[in-house]
Amino acid sequence: MDTSSPAEEEGGHGSGGNVFGEPPAAPIELNLTALMDILSNLLFFLLAAFGATIVMAINATVPVQSPDKNDVAATKQTVTAGLTVGKQGFDVTFSGTAQSPEELEKIHIKIPLREGDFDYAALTAHLVSVKEKYPRSDTMILSTEAGLKYDTMVKTMDAARETTVKVSGIERLVPVFPTVVVTAGSK
Repeated sequence: MDTSSPAEEEGGHGSGGNVFGEPPAAPIELNLTALMDILSNLLFFLLAAFGATIVMAINATVPVQSPDKNDVAATKQTVTAGLTVGKQGFDVTFSGTAQSPEELEKIHIKIPLREGDFDYAALTAHLVSVKEKYPRSDTMILSTEAGLKYDTMVKTMDAARETTVKVSGIERLVPVFPTVVVTAGSK
């Protein structure tokens, strides 16, 4: 009994050929190492760039000198708050060109630490009372003593930025001193 296939009888290559009797093609091997290196580097750079854009920034401004606008308050309805955060508590001063020094001294306050922690509620309450007297005020200059925690600075800015007020039975979020200029602290 003959077990040869018709392809072998005609000089073909047996079971390894294709339907046309041609020899099988050599297997193709791709070296993807370089491509994977490029893609992994690209992925790391994209992740780093994306991570940098997510970091939240503190809403603060940098003082700018301009001839048409003075940094110090210029109307009777406006004062600029100067807030120094130290290890003893808050020292809140105010400046304005339309107010007398005596008038500004009346609203100056030192808020000591309360049970070893900063009294943010007292700070907000005092700033709200000043805002009621000088409604166009919106700028605060913040300086801190050296060695103060970053978290304390952020909580201070949050306490000065806005507060919740109940108007006609509805609670509303109102700005107090939303514009914060951060300056170098004392050493």
